[in-house]
Amino acid sequence: MRARRGSARVTVAIGVLLCACLIVAPVTPAAAEQPGSMDEQIAAADAELRAAQVKLGRTFGTFTAAEQRLKRAVAAVKSAGAKQRRARTEAGAAANLERSTRGRFDQFAGASYREGTMVTSVSALLTSDNPSEMLKQAAMLDVLSTEYLDVLTTMSAAATQKARAEADAKQALADAARNRDAAATAKADARRAYSAALAAQDAAKGEADLLAQRKAGLLAQAGPGPSASASGEVVQPAVGTLTSGYGARGGTIHYGTDIANSIGTPILSAMAGEVIDAGPASGFGQWVRVQHNGGVITVYGHVATFTVGVGQSVAAGEQIATMGNEGQSTGPHLHFEVHQDGTPIDPLPWLRSNGVSI
Repeated sequence: MRARRGSARVTVAIGVLLCACLIVAPVTPAAAEQPGSMDEQIAAADAELRAAQVKLGRTFGTFTAAEQRLKRAVAAVKSAGAKQRRARTEAGAAANLERSTRGRFDQFAGASYREGTMVTSVSALLTSDNPSEMLKQAAMLDVLSTEYLDVLTTMSAAATQKARAEADAKQALADAARNRDAAATAKADARRAYSAALAAQDAAKGEADLLAQRKAGLLAQAGPGPSASASGEVVQPAVGTLTSGYGARGGTIHYGTDIANSIGTPILSAMAGEVIDAGPASGFGQWVRVQHNGGVITVYGHVATFTVGVGQSVAAGEQIATMGNEGQSTGPHLHFEVHQDGTPIDPLPWLRSNGVSI
């Protein structure tokens, strides 16, 4: 009995000792989640922001692609309708020419038969009284033969043109019907894509703003040095008033940020890079585009003048153009876009994430 009681006391003591060890045992460094270096944190924040912005940009891009398909389909319907109308007009003109030519042919054939001067007959020559009369008859037959041939040629060409025009009209009608169906499909696709863009916009913009603040905070913590300049220096592209932002509006997508000011206001390159366009641009009147590191392209639209050329290297903050009112514009302003890996993204979070607030 005493042996059993001693054994029980030892067991209890060992259990208490083990519990105490578990309670006071320190957490080893390997078990704790260790933050990366400042450079790594900034890079991670930048990657998250980039992914969020590209995702929204691609959602907008789906709508823009559907919108472009709709425009092409509508244009095709109009073109097919115009072609059909032209073909019908040509067919009608050819039919009129064929009828009038056939009438001339019938009149000519009837008169030739009544006068005994059919082109295929030689009786007129055989019954001539003298050589002079024979020459006159021969000349008349030659004239009649030429007119006969002209009438037949004109009538045949008119019939061919009529058949071709009718076939064109029939094909154009089929094209118009097919293009109308394509336009209806494209319109429905565009509506769905626009609704999806609207639904995604607010949440995506909120996420981008938070991620931009996070990256900006990390850059501020890092201070001057390699970490702070990892993405390259970024500057405000122009001084002025924000008049329009990035996103879905009025049934379409605005892919940039508008900064309004007076004509001639300096426009600066937002980052160091190489000029890849400087000149006329559809919708913008004139633009400048600059290629930067990291798959970024910045776009400067509606410029009045540009002071750089394609292939030129520019520094962050270097003047590249002046503000204008060119192209489809309602007033002097800079239309500023940022493209990440080919996708237009919201310029404001991108600027804020790099320490620039407008």
